[in-house]
Parts: sequence; C-alpha cells; structure tokens
Amino acid sequence: MKTQSYIRLFLVLLLMVVGIGVVTLAKAVGFEPSLTGTSVDGRSPYVSTPRIFLPIVVAPPDLSWFLAQHDDLKEGYFVGQFGVDDHPSGWDRGAYLRAYIDMYEVFHDVRILRDLDQLLTIVADGNDILTGRIDDRTGTVLPGWGTRAYRYGPDGDERYSDMLTNALYAYPLAAFARIVKEDENLQEEFGADADRYYQMVADLYEAHAPFVPDQDSPYGDGTSGVYFAYPDNFYDYDAGEDYSGLEAPINWTVIIAEPLVELYRASRADGEPNIEYRDTVIEVANYIWWNMHFETSANGDAYLTWYYWPADPDASTRMEDLTHGARLAEFVVSLHDAGLQGPWSQERMEELANTFTCGAVIGDATFANYIDGTGGVYEDDPATLYEWLELQKYSYRSSCNTIAYHIRHAMEEAEEDSRYNIAVFAKFARFGRD
Repeated sequence: MKTQSYIRLFLVLLLMVVGIGVVTLAKAVGFEPSLTGTSVDGRSPYVSTPRIFLPIVVAPPDLSWFLAQHDDLKEGYFVGQFGVDDHPSGWDRGAYLRAYIDMYEVFHDVRILRDLDQLLTIVADGNDILTGRIDDRTGTVLPGWGTRAYRYGPDGDERYSDMLTNALYAYPLAAFARIVKEDENLQEEFGADADRYYQMVADLYEAHAPFVPDQDSPYGDGTSGVYFAYPDNFYDYDAGEDYSGLEAPINWTVIIAEPLVELYRASRADGEPNIEYRDTVIEVANYIWWNMHFETSANGDAYLTWYYWPADPDASTRMEDLTHGARLAEFVVSLHDAGLQGPWSQERMEELANTFTCGAVIGDATFANYIDGTGGVYEDDPATLYEWLELQKYSYRSSCNTIAYHIRHAMEEAEEDSRYNIAVFAKFARFGRD
C-alpha cells in the first residue's frame, strides 16, 4: 500500500511540474487563451466561444547586437557634435538615445545604462548654459542646444534655442533620471548623474516656460488645456512668417510635454512629486483630446483623426501626417506608464491605435501619408513608422490586424528587418510582439 501511495504522490507531483512547465512556456512565447481575441483573418474580434491562439513566435531580441552598435554610434553621432554653434536637430539622435531607454525597460541590464550615460554626458556637457553660446532670438544664453537646422531669423541664418530640439534631448535625460531614481540599486553608480540630468531638464523648462493656456478652455467637460506657443521673435525664414505667440503644430506640443512626464515620475520616486509637472501634462492631454475628431471605418471601427496644425497662419490646415502623428502616440503611452491618463482612457487608446490600423493602413502592407487614409501613398521606408508600435497592445480590439502585423509585413516586403537601426530594433523589442 505504501508503494502505491508513493507512486500516486509521484504522479501528482509529475503532473504539477509538467503543468507549471506548460504555463511558463506559454507565457514565454506570448501564448494566451482568449474569448475575445482577433481571429486569424483579423475580421472577427468578438466571439462567444472559447478560442486559443498560438501566435507567430518571434525570436527574442539580441541584446548583444544592440550593445555592439554603441561605439560606432558614439563616434558617428555624438563625439564632437555637442557644445557647438549648430547642434543637430535631435530627430535621429533623440530617437537613438530613446532606444537605450526602451532596451533597458526590456532587459534591465546595467550595461545599457552605462552606454546611455556616456552619450548623455556628451549631450549634457554641450548645453549652451555651460558653453556660453548665445541664442540669437533673445540675445542671451539660454539652457538648451541651440541650432541653425531650421533656417531661423529674417535672414535664415540665426541660431535658436528652440524647444523642439531641446525636448528631443531632454526626454532621454529625464527618462534616465527617472529610471535611476525608481531603483535604489542604481543609486550608487548613477545617482549623481541622474540628479544632474534631472536638474538640467528642470532648469530648461523653468527658463523657457513653453506652455500657455488654451483660450478655448475650459472645455465642455470643465477641464482646462495648455499648448506650446512659439516664443517672441520666432521667425521662420522658409515660411516667411513671424510665428511669435502662435499655437504650434500638435506634434511640437506633445514632444515638448513628454519630458515633463519623466520629470514627474522622477520627482515622485524621490518622495516629492512635482504637482506642477503632473498638472501640466494632464492639461496637454486635455488639449490634444479636444482636438480629436471621430471617424468610423467601413467595418464600423471607431478611430481618431486630428489636424497637423490647427492654427496654421496660411489657413492651409491639413490632416496630421503619419510620422508626426506617432509622436502623439508616444506621449499618451508615457502618460499611461506614469499612472496618469487624463481623458485618455483604455477605450480612447484603442481608438488611437485604430487610427493607424483602420485609418492610415490602405493595404496589407501599404499606408497613406495622412492618418485618415488620404494624401497619397506613404513612400518612405515602412521601418520609419516604428514609433506607432507603442500602441501595439491597444490594437487588438478592432476588425483590423495589429500595428505590428502591418509594419512587420511591409518591412518584409521592402526587405527590411528590425535591425534597420537601433531605434527600430529597440521599439520592436519593447512593444512589437504580434
């Protein structure tokens, strides 16, 4: 009898071990049972019978490949390019710095932070406030990274410390500070740099004071909004316009607001949450929500659209384009990551994801230039749409396929892969699972 009892006990334990192994493997490959998941053809999201999906298993991201890019990136894009008269605009370098943030959130490998810290030290040491370089718009030294990239001033050759460029560098500085302050195990090695970067970004926003109240608020729900307005003496040579005081395009507002989300999280981790930062980003969230318009796809999916520049002085307001529109997606995802959302509920995040899948997608691997499916065919490399991947987890509730499906499919047709550059690679690693 004892032998039989031992055998039964052994079999029970064996079944438990096998069961745990199956569950662990399922989680590792992204397996999940679903009652409401998207069908294989992407056309039947709501069903009443249980369905089980085995997704395409994508190989885990190769951290060693990412780390191996660092030295070339540092020499080619950062060394000797900061603390100069004409800083790079920040679009590509800001994206590469952000890639380190994405990769750290996936792997939590301290080598990623060490490499990022090297690059951020170069950026921080080049701040105009340390080098004494003049902002031609004000005739003073301002915090930031002055640039001539946009042909500023009446003659097109002035150097502006513009907040768009500044914010593209401020975001990774603030995000690094937040990561370190949220993990006491990182304090000894990175604490001093985290404090330095936090203060540098805080000083930047205090000096530039970029946001102004939206005169159209309070809105219908009683909330208030703010947006970025061009500062005094802001002259765009190519447009032939003085934009002083004008409401900027929406992508400017959200790019400039996003570093404040990271500063708020960092201050909260320090035990002294900065309520001004929190309230400002919520007011930006309110502002962009009240610029949204509802559309409905042929299959009845609700999605959002908005205009690129509601205050365009030429009265040529057009629909938002696909690449700039992704910056709004990044901002609202950052809000949710911070435990904030304002008007951006789960349902509205899903509608924003539908903007890409049900609005901009006009073929299985073809996209429109504008988010509502107009403006002709998007001719740039499909990998350049990678920032929309931040909304991937919200893109399962429509009759359309997911964001990752469409971008990956288009990249395959164009013979591109996730190693297109480190920014694309990191975004797929963090957000891009089908």
